[in-house]
Amino acid sequence: MRFFRAVGLIFLKDFKEEIRRKENIAASFLFAFLSLVLFAFALDPTRVDMRQTGSGLLWLIILFAGSLFMGASFRKETETGTLLALLLCPADRSAIYIGKFLVNLAFLLILEALLLFFAFLFLDFRVAGALPSLALAWFGVTVGYAALGTLFAALVAQTHGGQVIYPILLFPVLVPLLIAAASLTQEAVSRGISLQNQWLRLVLLFDILFLTASTFLFEYAVEE
Repeated sequence: MRFFRAVGLIFLKDFKEEIRRKENIAASFLFAFLSLVLFAFALDPTRVDMRQTGSGLLWLIILFAGSLFMGASFRKETETGTLLALLLCPADRSAIYIGKFLVNLAFLLILEALLLFFAFLFLDFRVAGALPSLALAWFGVTVGYAALGTLFAALVAQTHGGQVIYPILLFPVLVPLLIAAASLTQEAVSRGISLQNQWLRLVLLFDILFLTASTFLFEYAVEE
């Protein structure tokens, strides 16, 4: 019970803090919106199949916009010196990771929902009949992305120039997951996906592997 209480407290603290400060959220959401508008002007919907091209473009936007937000997951604790205080708490250190992970997951899902709405407006990316399949695929991919993103944010938190190093370390590891994300998105909006889909199984495997490994590795990542 102490573990789940610690997770809940960290989640609520960080969620409220991000809502109040708005810096990281505003930067990520603004980047995503401007990128989408840019692609809308650059692509001609009458010549380009948005169901194919849009799948990859949307995940590129999510990748970069998400890294802007998640890369700063431990910035406040590092700047104020409260990271050590968190680590000295009697609760399991993995509770810190899970709490941060849930915050990142929540904001990524909000970002993706808004991005889909604006993609429909600007890119004519129609997903009305494919929402259940798309929601399943995107949630699975987002869990893996948030799991790794949170771990790497902790890894570079106390490193000089961590914000620059963060995407350099994170993006190569995410390549298989992003390929699966683009493929699943394309299949979901074209013909739907089933639970037997190979890409979906691969994403589930990634989620289990990334989340389990990250939970255990977090303690080593935050040690000086």
